[in-house]
Amino acid sequence: MNILEIVSGKEGTNGAIRHCLLLSRELARRGHRVTLVCRADSWIAARAPRFGIEVLTSDLRRWPTTELRRIAAAALQRRIDVIHTHMSRAHVFGVLLRWMTGTACVATAHNRHFQLHWMLNDLVIAVSEATRRFHRRANLVLPRRIVTIHNFVDQERISGVGPEARRRTRHALGIHEDSPAIGAIGDVTPRKGLLYLVRAMPQILAAVPQTRLIVVGRDDEKPDYVAKVKTAAQSLNVASRIVWTGRRDDVPELLAALDLLVLPSLEESLPLSILEAMTAGLPVVATAVGGVPECVRHGQTGLLVPPAQSDALAEAVIRVLSDATLARRYGQAGRQRVLGEFSPGSQAARIEAALAGVTRRARAA
Repeated sequence: MNILEIVSGKEGTNGAIRHCLLLSRELARRGHRVTLVCRADSWIAARAPRFGIEVLTSDLRRWPTTELRRIAAAALQRRIDVIHTHMSRAHVFGVLLRWMTGTACVATAHNRHFQLHWMLNDLVIAVSEATRRFHRRANLVLPRRIVTIHNFVDQERISGVGPEARRRTRHALGIHEDSPAIGAIGDVTPRKGLLYLVRAMPQILAAVPQTRLIVVGRDDEKPDYVAKVKTAAQSLNVASRIVWTGRRDDVPELLAALDLLVLPSLEESLPLSILEAMTAGLPVVATAVGGVPECVRHGQTGLLVPPAQSDALAEAVIRVLSDATLARRYGQAGRQRVLGEFSPGSQAARIEAALAGVTRRARAA
């Protein structure tokens, strides 16, 4: 197939962008011709060519129609069989291209927002069952036009981290080799719920005194919220136990330095940070929101707690950090689950089949 992937975000910390790159790589490996439309200054634009993916840069503006007409002409010239979009601006751009070129369009739903464009696609791929149910209910997507296919992660990169990564990364972060380290990975925004984990830190430190919290992710998107979290840390006397790394591209190395991943989110569709941590063999403590329970099996690969409850979060973290055998069992079970059910091979094949099915139906129409 000739596939046109469109993604509108810029930052590599965004799960939808990382998924788009990994999927494009896997589709190219399977012999498909993949063309990527993305922002000129985006993280993905600099990385896609190394996987044999042609990149067309665009600001994805819909009005005036200059960019729409230019990308439509490029799609027709390349005889694109199917358009596949990621993130809101790209989704709208994709359905307009569908109208202009007659090319089938598939949108992957990485979030759960009320938006009218979803029902205009030939197919919607929901990254979790929770996401599928939302778009059926809120955006009126027909049952035959939506399917759930879970995301996958770059298992090669995560598994390829050497044994020295833990010592080296901890040294760079100023963390002692024997100090338990818990990580929160994701942009520091209200949705990610970091405030509740910071509020849980006094209890955690009372039970496991040498614990350190490593916060990985952009901290410039919501400065008021970041300030609120840091003020809370200061008032609770835990600020000295928190390491802020900002945005990082070496997540596999950071995972190697951790003993536990904690995701205190208030809302999620299907968080890649959990799948990446499980691939690295880490136990997980997370809130039971959105698609998280589709990743973490409570009591088997980690622990799930209600959102916005710092006491429950603290109890779960303490339980895992205080029991090395339990932590190891969760980590091993999580890794096996990801390798079996969230692998690039299995999930890319399902997405490939979905795109092929849409293409066949469009040709037959």
